[in-house]
Amino acid sequence: MLIIMSMLQLQILFILFLNFTSVKCVTHYCQNGITQTINGETNGTIRTVLSGKNVYDNNLNCGWVINGGVGKLIQLSITHVNLQLAPSYSSCGSYDHLSIMDGDATVTKAITSICGERNPYEVLSSGRYLYLKFYSNDKNFYEHTGITVNFQVFNENECPPDWTNLTTTDQCYRIRQSPVAGVDWNSAYDNCMFSQANLAIINHHQVFDNLRAHAQNVSVGSAWIGLTDIETEGKFKWLDNTYLANWIRTEGNNDDSDCAIFNFNTQKFQFKECERDKHLAVCQRNKVNKTSIFSIPVEKEKEKKVEHFNIRIILIIVGIVLAIIIVVAIIVCKRKRKHRYNQAHRSVEMDSVGDEEETPRLVSTNYTEGPEIGNKTSLPEGTIQPSAPPSYEHVMAGHA
Repeated sequence: MLIIMSMLQLQILFILFLNFTSVKCVTHYCQNGITQTINGETNGTIRTVLSGKNVYDNNLNCGWVINGGVGKLIQLSITHVNLQLAPSYSSCGSYDHLSIMDGDATVTKAITSICGERNPYEVLSSGRYLYLKFYSNDKNFYEHTGITVNFQVFNENECPPDWTNLTTTDQCYRIRQSPVAGVDWNSAYDNCMFSQANLAIINHHQVFDNLRAHAQNVSVGSAWIGLTDIETEGKFKWLDNTYLANWIRTEGNNDDSDCAIFNFNTQKFQFKECERDKHLAVCQRNKVNKTSIFSIPVEKEKEKKVEHFNIRIILIIVGIVLAIIIVVAIIVCKRKRKHRYNQAHRSVEMDSVGDEEETPRLVSTNYTEGPEIGNKTSLPEGTIQPSAPPSYEHVMAGHA
């Protein structure tokens, strides 16, 4: 009888547990034109479709503010993305997208935006709030099922769900196993940053050994870490600007291999091409205090090349502007000279016309042809015939 009662009590407790969890894990759908506030829920789901639909409509504009509460942080797991196609280089703004912002609805700076096939897989808040904003345009000719996001609230002085502290007291680690095919080093850096974390910095024997054991337990062979020689070839530095310890074994270094993976099988750091090779990533964040995100180092030679390139661009632009100014000046001068020449030519023509009008012309209106005498033509009667010049003899006779 006692056994039967205990079984019934267990069943009742199990049913109550299921009811409790089903109530707490609520799905929040898009409400067009409305920003919903989610308070007091330890976990739940957000879907970017209207309630009762499996695909999202055009011209949606909806949002959610998750309030984890005092002393809490929020972890998002993006489990499904099916959106309008968007180029990988786009800024997402004009395409269907979900923006995730670190704060409440008053903030404007996004942690990341999801559009096209982009998926950060995991996003963590730095405080008690996360703000999600979904937008769809009017250019969808195909049906898309949108985005599904699961959220979970946890204490700010604990490691996030699915993270481990590797028996240390002040750091949390996560081997990100999505996407399964891996990502390049820069994308791995971004994915850790979305979780308020850095690529792992392994500068102690204990971290090295515990991380290798953890990776073998979850069946991971290698993953990107925060070690590069991008800044200076052959000088390996962690993202926190400290140098690689001598006790760590490395291999595969060459001029094209600037980023490191931790090969958990060989227990060595191997250097790979940052942009071409794809691996999983190991992320690291503080367990208690906020994590300072380290920047990606820049190659010094590239900095000089960029400076020289910028100077060349400025000189080219200045040269083009000067050439344009010179050409314009030449054209203006030619036009002015032509204008002056035309004016002078017109004045000369007018002067010649005036002279011709002032010169008298002795033309008889009674001119008629007379009979020819020899080779001469007689003049009309009454016409005054001009006298011939005096002859040489006549002139000499006058002087005699």
